[in-house]
Amino acid sequence: MAPIRVLIVDDHIVVREGIRAMLQTAEEIEVVGEASDGLEALTKTEEWRPDAVLMDLRMPNLDGLEATRQIKERYPDTSVIMLTMYSDEAFVIDSVRAGASGYLMKDASRDLLCHAVRAVTSGGSLIKSSLLREAMADTHKASSHDSERSVAPMVGSEPLTAREREVLRLLVDGYTNKAIAHELYIAEETAKKHVQSIISKLGASDRTQAAVRAVRSGLLETESADSRSVLLKC
Repeated sequence: MAPIRVLIVDDHIVVREGIRAMLQTAEEIEVVGEASDGLEALTKTEEWRPDAVLMDLRMPNLDGLEATRQIKERYPDTSVIMLTMYSDEAFVIDSVRAGASGYLMKDASRDLLCHAVRAVTSGGSLIKSSLLREAMADTHKASSHDSERSVAPMVGSEPLTAREREVLRLLVDGYTNKAIAHELYIAEETAKKHVQSIISKLGASDRTQAAVRAVRSGLLETESADSRSVLLKC
Protein backbone atom coordinates (compact mmCIF):
# COMPACT_ATOMS: atom_id res chain seq x y z
CA MET A 1 0.00 0.00 0.00
CA ALA A 2 1.11 3.57 -0.69
CA PRO A 3 2.28 5.46 2.41
CA ILE A 4 0.12 8.14 4.02
CA ARG A 5 1.52 11.48 2.84
CA VAL A 6 1.72 14.12 5.58
CA LEU A 7 2.42 17.87 5.54
CA ILE A 8 3.60 19.47 8.81
CA VAL A 9 2.59 23.11 9.39
CA ASP A 10 4.07 25.06 12.32
CA ASP A 11 5.87 28.38 12.65
CA HIS A 12 8.55 26.87 14.92
CA ILE A 13 11.21 24.84 13.14
CA VAL A 14 12.07 22.88 16.30
CA VAL A 15 8.45 21.72 16.56
CA ARG A 16 8.37 20.70 12.91
CA GLU A 17 11.61 18.75 13.27
CA GLY A 18 10.29 16.98 16.37
CA ILE A 19 7.06 15.95 14.65
CA ARG A 20 8.96 14.80 11.56
CA ALA A 21 11.27 12.68 13.73
CA MET A 22 8.30 10.95 15.36
CA LEU A 23 6.43 10.28 12.13
CA GLN A 24 9.46 9.03 10.22
CA THR A 25 9.65 5.99 12.49
CA ALA A 26 6.28 4.78 11.14
CA GLU A 27 6.78 2.81 7.93
CA GLU A 28 3.33 3.58 6.53
CA ILE A 29 3.67 7.37 6.99
CA GLU A 30 5.73 9.67 4.77
CA VAL A 31 6.39 13.33 5.59
CA VAL A 32 6.30 15.04 2.20
CA GLY A 33 6.92 18.60 3.33
CA GLU A 34 6.81 21.36 5.91
CA ALA A 35 5.31 24.85 6.04
CA SER A 36 5.94 27.70 8.46
CA ASP A 37 2.57 29.46 8.19
CA GLY A 38 -0.91 29.15 6.71
CA LEU A 39 -0.08 30.77 3.39
CA GLU A 40 2.82 28.42 2.83
CA ALA A 41 0.59 25.54 3.87
CA LEU A 42 -1.79 26.36 0.99
CA THR A 43 1.09 26.45 -1.48
CA LYS A 44 2.60 23.20 -0.21
CA THR A 45 -0.78 21.47 -0.17
CA GLU A 46 -1.29 22.38 -3.82
CA GLU A 47 2.22 21.19 -4.63
CA TRP A 48 2.30 17.93 -2.67
CA ARG A 49 -1.42 17.03 -2.32
CA PRO A 50 -0.89 15.35 1.08
CA ASP A 51 -3.37 12.89 2.56
CA ALA A 52 -3.16 14.66 5.93
CA VAL A 53 -2.01 18.03 7.25
CA LEU A 54 -0.84 18.52 10.83
CA MET A 55 -1.82 22.15 11.40
CA ASP A 56 -0.71 24.59 14.10
CA LEU A 57 -3.45 26.93 15.33
CA ARG A 58 -1.67 30.25 15.87
CA MET A 59 0.71 31.32 13.08
CA PRO A 60 1.70 34.56 11.30
CA ASN A 61 0.32 35.64 7.90
CA LEU A 62 -2.55 33.14 7.93
CA ASP A 63 -3.69 31.23 11.02
CA GLY A 64 -4.46 27.53 11.17
CA LEU A 65 -8.24 27.92 11.19
CA GLU A 66 -8.40 29.95 7.97
CA ALA A 67 -5.76 27.77 6.33
CA THR A 68 -7.86 24.71 7.21
CA ARG A 69 -11.01 26.26 5.74
CA GLN A 70 -9.26 27.02 2.47
CA ILE A 71 -7.57 23.62 2.27
CA LYS A 72 -10.87 21.80 2.80
CA GLU A 73 -12.58 23.98 0.20
CA ARG A 74 -9.89 23.38 -2.41
CA TYR A 75 -8.81 19.84 -1.51
CA PRO A 76 -11.69 18.13 0.34
CA ASP A 77 -9.92 14.75 0.30
CA THR A 78 -7.07 16.12 2.42
CA SER A 79 -7.67 15.56 6.14
CA VAL A 80 -6.54 18.16 8.68
CA ILE A 81 -5.50 17.54 12.28
CA MET A 82 -5.05 20.57 14.49
CA LEU A 83 -1.87 20.14 16.56
CA THR A 84 -1.71 22.88 19.15
CA MET A 85 -0.93 23.89 22.72
CA TYR A 86 -4.40 25.39 23.23
CA SER A 87 -6.89 23.18 25.05
CA ASP A 88 -9.73 25.75 25.07
CA GLU A 89 -12.93 24.01 23.95
CA ALA A 90 -13.87 27.03 21.82
CA PHE A 91 -10.83 26.35 19.64
CA VAL A 92 -11.91 22.73 19.20
CA ILE A 93 -15.37 23.81 18.09
CA ASP A 94 -13.95 26.40 15.69
CA SER A 95 -11.61 23.75 14.28
CA VAL A 96 -14.49 21.36 13.58
CA ARG A 97 -16.41 24.10 11.82
CA ALA A 98 -13.31 24.95 9.77
CA GLY A 99 -13.08 21.35 8.59
CA ALA A 100 -10.60 19.66 10.91
CA SER A 101 -11.04 15.95 11.60
CA GLY A 102 -8.80 15.83 14.65
CA TYR A 103 -7.55 18.01 17.49
CA LEU A 104 -4.43 17.04 19.43
CA MET A 105 -2.13 18.72 21.92
CA LYS A 106 1.51 19.17 20.95
CA ASP A 107 2.62 16.92 23.80
CA ALA A 108 0.81 13.95 22.21
CA SER A 109 2.81 10.74 22.15
CA ARG A 110 4.27 9.30 18.97
CA ASP A 111 1.75 6.43 19.06
CA LEU A 112 -1.22 8.79 19.43
CA LEU A 113 0.06 11.03 16.64
CA CYS A 114 0.50 8.12 14.25
CA HIS A 115 -2.90 6.72 15.25
CA ALA A 116 -4.50 10.10 14.53
CA VAL A 117 -2.96 10.25 11.06
CA ARG A 118 -4.16 6.72 10.26
CA ALA A 119 -7.63 7.40 11.68
CA VAL A 120 -8.46 10.61 9.82
CA THR A 121 -7.11 9.37 6.49
CA SER A 122 -9.37 6.32 6.72
CA GLY A 123 -12.49 8.41 7.36
CA GLY A 124 -12.27 8.53 11.14
CA SER A 125 -12.26 11.43 13.58
CA LEU A 126 -10.42 12.41 16.74
CA ILE A 127 -12.79 14.98 18.22
CA LYS A 128 -14.25 14.58 21.70
CA SER A 129 -17.89 13.62 21.14
CA SER A 130 -19.32 16.21 23.55
CA LEU A 131 -17.43 18.99 21.76
CA LEU A 132 -18.47 17.62 18.38
CA ARG A 133 -22.12 17.84 19.45
CA GLU A 134 -21.57 21.41 20.66
CA ALA A 135 -19.98 22.30 17.33
CA MET A 136 -22.95 20.73 15.58
CA ALA A 137 -25.35 22.80 17.67
CA ASP A 138 -23.45 26.02 16.89
CA THR A 139 -23.40 25.14 13.20
CA HIS A 140 -27.13 24.48 13.21
CA LYS A 141 -27.82 27.75 15.01
CA ALA A 142 -25.77 29.68 12.46
CA SER A 143 -27.48 27.93 9.57
CA SER A 144 -30.93 28.62 10.99
CA HIS A 145 -30.26 32.36 10.74
CA ASP A 146 -29.00 32.17 7.18
CA SER A 147 -31.55 33.89 4.97
CA GLU A 148 -30.44 31.88 1.96
CA ARG A 149 -31.03 28.51 3.63
CA SER A 150 -33.91 26.61 2.06
CA VAL A 151 -36.52 24.67 4.02
CA ALA A 152 -35.25 21.27 2.88
CA PRO A 153 -31.84 21.72 1.23
CA MET A 154 -30.33 18.96 -0.85
CA VAL A 155 -27.08 17.59 0.55
CA GLY A 156 -26.17 14.94 -1.96
CA SER A 157 -27.40 13.62 -5.27
CA GLU A 158 -28.39 10.25 -3.81
CA PRO A 159 -30.80 9.94 -0.84
CA LEU A 160 -29.83 8.08 2.32
CA THR A 161 -31.50 4.78 3.11
CA ALA A 162 -33.52 4.34 6.30
CA ARG A 163 -30.62 2.45 7.90
CA GLU A 164 -28.13 5.11 6.83
CA ARG A 165 -30.30 7.77 8.48
CA GLU A 166 -30.17 5.78 11.73
CA VAL A 167 -26.39 5.50 11.43
CA LEU A 168 -26.07 9.22 10.63
CA ARG A 169 -27.90 10.20 13.80
CA LEU A 170 -25.50 8.12 15.88
CA LEU A 171 -22.53 9.45 13.90
CA VAL A 172 -23.56 13.03 14.72
CA ASP A 173 -23.73 12.04 18.39
CA GLY A 174 -20.08 10.97 18.19
CA TYR A 175 -20.57 7.19 18.14
CA THR A 176 -17.67 5.08 16.85
CA ASN A 177 -18.30 2.32 14.29
CA LYS A 178 -18.15 -0.22 17.10
CA ALA A 179 -20.69 1.70 19.18
CA ILE A 180 -22.98 2.14 16.17
CA ALA A 181 -22.82 -1.61 15.52
CA HIS A 182 -23.70 -2.34 19.17
CA GLU A 183 -26.57 0.16 19.19
CA LEU A 184 -28.13 -1.12 15.95
CA TYR A 185 -27.32 -4.83 16.47
CA ILE A 186 -25.25 -5.07 13.30
CA ALA A 187 -21.68 -6.17 12.55
CA GLU A 188 -18.96 -3.55 12.97
CA GLU A 189 -17.91 -4.05 9.34
CA THR A 190 -21.51 -3.36 8.28
CA ALA A 191 -21.54 -0.17 10.36
CA LYS A 192 -18.29 0.88 8.71
CA LYS A 193 -19.77 0.34 5.23
CA HIS A 194 -22.85 2.41 6.15
CA VAL A 195 -20.61 5.25 7.39
CA GLN A 196 -18.53 5.14 4.21
CA SER A 197 -21.70 5.27 2.12
CA ILE A 198 -23.00 8.25 4.10
CA ILE A 199 -19.71 10.11 3.66
CA SER A 200 -19.83 9.46 -0.08
CA LYS A 201 -23.49 10.47 -0.49
CA LEU A 202 -23.03 13.69 1.46
CA GLY A 203 -19.94 14.58 -0.55
CA ALA A 204 -17.83 14.78 2.61
CA SER A 205 -14.22 13.75 3.14
CA ASP A 206 -14.71 12.09 6.54
CA ARG A 207 -17.28 11.32 9.23
CA THR A 208 -16.81 14.63 11.05
CA GLN A 209 -17.54 16.68 7.95
CA ALA A 210 -20.45 14.39 7.07
CA ALA A 211 -21.96 15.25 10.44
CA VAL A 212 -21.31 18.96 9.93
CA ARG A 213 -22.95 18.89 6.48
CA ALA A 214 -25.96 16.96 7.74
CA VAL A 215 -26.61 19.43 10.57
CA ARG A 216 -25.78 22.53 8.52
CA SER A 217 -28.21 21.49 5.78
CA GLY A 218 -31.01 20.64 8.20
CA LEU A 219 -31.05 17.07 6.88
CA LEU A 220 -31.68 15.44 10.26
CA GLU A 221 -34.29 18.03 11.11
CA THR A 222 -36.11 17.33 7.84
CA GLU A 223 -35.96 13.58 8.36
CA SER A 224 -37.34 13.93 11.88
CA ALA A 225 -40.33 15.78 10.46
CA ASP A 226 -40.79 13.06 7.85
CA SER A 227 -40.69 10.37 10.54
CA ARG A 228 -43.32 12.22 12.60
CA SER A 229 -45.56 12.43 9.55
CA VAL A 230 -45.30 8.70 9.02
CA LEU A 231 -46.21 8.03 12.64
CA LEU A 232 -49.22 10.34 12.45
CA LYS A 233 -50.51 8.53 9.36
CA CYS A 234 -50.32 5.08 11.01
